[in-house]
Amino acid sequence: MTNVGLLFILLPVCLFGLMLAAAFAGNRLAMIRRRRLDDAAAVGTSAIDAAVLGLLGLLVAFWFSSAGTRLDVRRSLIVEEANAIGTAWLRLELLPTPVRLAVQDLFRNYVDLRLEQTTVLLQPEMQASADRRLTELRESIWRQAVEAAPDCESDQAAAILLESLNEMFDASTRHQAFFNAHTPTAILILLLTVAVFAAGLAGHDMSGRGTFNWLHAIVFAGVVSLTIWVIYDLEMPRYGLIRVDNFDETLREVRADFDRPR
Repeated sequence: MTNVGLLFILLPVCLFGLMLAAAFAGNRLAMIRRRRLDDAAAVGTSAIDAAVLGLLGLLVAFWFSSAGTRLDVRRSLIVEEANAIGTAWLRLELLPTPVRLAVQDLFRNYVDLRLEQTTVLLQPEMQASADRRLTELRESIWRQAVEAAPDCESDQAAAILLESLNEMFDASTRHQAFFNAHTPTAILILLLTVAVFAAGLAGHDMSGRGTFNWLHAIVFAGVVSLTIWVIYDLEMPRYGLIRVDNFDETLREVRADFDRPR
């Protein structure tokens, strides 16, 4: 199991446990304080509780919005790269036949590697090896296309071909870079911390009846933990339940077109 897969399990479970423990601790602390202090000491604390809960809601809304936006952009980038590869493949017809056949073979290897990078969860050392191989394929495709450019039917044909290759490489870079872009860890830690403190304050407020209301504490901790888990799922579309696999089919269909007889 990868670190990300393990975190998918540990994040909601640990948060749920911490929030439940914080709520119970807050409840016990409130009962102890009630024995030592009069009720006037609690005046005005509801405003602080509301502020902390409001901050928790704000952080959850911010993270949910940004994670949803990134998911939409990631889907768009998959389609963008597939379109760029398909266009570049068609424009290889502008190359002289011997060079075209050689570059087409490189194209097949290039797209196979991109599919492996984007759809298979590679280990770090395998990912580094794939990145080096991808760089070599890019350089080979570009070098052979540039060398064959003078032999194209016209300068305009060569320019169109090179432009499409450049756009294909740029689309790949944008796709790869954005899939590695996530909400800063500091914001996630802040959100989890605020959630635990909010649970503690909620438990503190439940001390009025002299008993700890387990049902409300479990519901509160469960709802918050589940919400944060779903948002984290949005951040990692290659690991959880919310995935982009159906958009990957666009790139696979482009790759399948390479082997169809003409």
